[in-house]
Amino acid sequence: MLQFFRKSAVALAVGATALIFPVGPIGLTGAIAQDFPSKPIEVVVPFKPGGRTDTVARLIGEKIQADGLLSQPMVVVNADGGAGANAVNRMRRGDADGHTIVHWHHQALIAMAMKLGDFSLDDFKAIGYTGGGSPVWVVKSDSEFQTLEDVVAHLKENPRGLVEAVGIGTIPHFVGAMLAKEAGFETRYVTANSGADRLRLILGGNADIALFAASEYLAQGEGLRPLVYFGKERLPALPDVPTAMELGYDVAWANPNWWLAPASTPDAHVAVLAEALEAAINDPEIIDYFNNNTLQPYWTPGSDALSDAQKQLDALSAVAATIN
Repeated sequence: MLQFFRKSAVALAVGATALIFPVGPIGLTGAIAQDFPSKPIEVVVPFKPGGRTDTVARLIGEKIQADGLLSQPMVVVNADGGAGANAVNRMRRGDADGHTIVHWHHQALIAMAMKLGDFSLDDFKAIGYTGGGSPVWVVKSDSEFQTLEDVVAHLKENPRGLVEAVGIGTIPHFVGAMLAKEAGFETRYVTANSGADRLRLILGGNADIALFAASEYLAQGEGLRPLVYFGKERLPALPDVPTAMELGYDVAWANPNWWLAPASTPDAHVAVLAEALEAAINDPEIIDYFNNNTLQPYWTPGSDALSDAQKQLDALSAVAATIN
């Protein structure tokens, strides 16, 4: 009888220990995740307040807090300048465990391709994409070119025979250059460092082609004809504008809302953040906001986001090599 009680006591002790200190990889991961986050999460945005990246970060953060998707709130901090280096340095000064993260987009890849900062993909763990927005390539509404194929055919017969409004090293420059490389044509550049500059040059007849965010094009309304959309699928607000991919060109620029953690962040912490972000982007209110603002709501897990980013970086680096 005494031996029975001794065995029972040992069993109870082991069971109690297992409840307090889970054993094995699954239990340990769960314990780590339960302790995270232990304080507010700082979300560093590499731009001034008010832009798309800042607005989406705040919108997603508010949804996560309202629905209790994380035990701590997200606090957005703006650190613009330095081609993103200021934001990366702020992340580095923070906790390297997921309590300080960055919300960016693929402008980060342009900075990497052009070596504008002391950071690379190796500095981050991709948490995931929460949707994004893509641009359109346009001509003037009274242009002789009705389709992208018209433009491509003309440029192949007349190399550099059309003027493209771009800012060197900007998204319009790189997206147009990736399409040119894929389709086998070449344009001639005129400098335009803002959307207002590009619009002025196109409407004034001083440029033939320019890139605009879909929202910029829709806000303009008149005077422009969109030829191609650079999303992976057609935009519902522009149902008649084909994508480059469906026209046979392997070029897409989704400019996603990209959530990044320091490379040293435990995978369990990244998983906690990813679960909250995925739930937020799939919320009906968030979906409505995206659809009403020419953005596309979707979730891309971290591993897939990283693969996509690496592919885009390779393409951007090929373009950067021609201008560096």
